[in-house]
Amino acid sequence: CTSGTLTDRIYAPFIQYFKSLIEAWGPPENNLKHKQYYDYCQSNVDELLNVLKNDLEYKVIENFTTFHDIFKECLEKTCKLQTPKCSKRTMQNNPWITPGLISSITYQHQLYDDWVKVRKIKCKGGETDNKGGTCQCSTCSKKRTTYIKYSDYRRTLKKTRENIKSKYYTGKFLLTQGNSKKTWELINCIRGKQKRQIKPLFTINNEKVTNRRIIANEFNKYFVSLASNLNEAYNEIGELVVNNLPSFCDYLPHSNSSSIYMYECTADE
Repeated sequence: CTSGTLTDRIYAPFIQYFKSLIEAWGPPENNLKHKQYYDYCQSNVDELLNVLKNDLEYKVIENFTTFHDIFKECLEKTCKLQTPKCSKRTMQNNPWITPGLISSITYQHQLYDDWVKVRKIKCKGGETDNKGGTCQCSTCSKKRTTYIKYSDYRRTLKKTRENIKSKYYTGKFLLTQGNSKKTWELINCIRGKQKRQIKPLFTINNEKVTNRRIIANEFNKYFVSLASNLNEAYNEIGELVVNNLPSFCDYLPHSNSSSIYMYECTADE
């Protein structure tokens, strides 16, 4: 990046690294668990690389902050969604999923909604089967047609999804061939046995903070102020100033004059 040019050797890890860096520096407000603000499909990544190449081809980058600003501007222009998506079907949760598959799943949901609307219509002949049953009226015929269309599409999409997932992990296993450690990491990833990547959480001024940049700045302020705080603890002569310690009586409970009761003895005692 010092020469201000990009080569064809830039690949997906480069994009993922700067994506995580931008999110760590300034995450979106009210970020939900599965809310997607950017789409890193292959077409968007290719467009991002082309835009970066055009913007940086004849520029000399003086510092990293300048490059970061240019990269973030290009990322917003090429990969940011106009309307954020809130879904579990993301590249982070399912790395094998593709934009085409997401569109197919969305269309499947539309077919299901169409069937739900049709099946709520009551049959005049008394048929109670939501799928249309054997009644030949127009309502039940429409129920059967809508359900068959939805059912066939769901079955085909399920096979397609399994094939895409299988093909993706087959390629991953081929890449880790000969490396038992990487192979077992991939197996555990498929099984769902992964270490949770918990974001650091700190409380600053009675507010929970997860932004790593703010946390780092607060740590810097703390360690920089140690010397000045220690100097303030000594007076002009060099003696350590100790505040008046509280008396031991302050830690004792309040006295109670009626804590002991005595009665006269009787003849039976």
